[in-house]
Amino acid sequence: MYNKRTWLNSIKSDSTGSVVAFHGKVTYKGETFDDAFLEIADCRNKVRLHLTADDKKEEFIEKMKTLRKEIDLFIYDLEKNFK
Repeated sequence: MYNKRTWLNSIKSDSTGSVVAFHGKVTYKGETFDDAFLEIADCRNKVRLHLTADDKKEEFIEKMKTLRKEIDLFIYDLEKNFK
């Protein structure tokens, strides 16, 4: 099982922000299955990307890799161009 919450803001900040990553066995309506999600939240909004019954494990992993790549590209742009 993997279950981790990382706070994104400094402890001195009045704003909240976190990332929660989870992978493990979950029981829902009497059925146990393997579940995974990544949740990103700030003080007002939250988004959760999760492994659905329609996704294959490999597709979910590829989704996470695509997200990581896009975040890296965005950070690069901000560092170079955000004034």
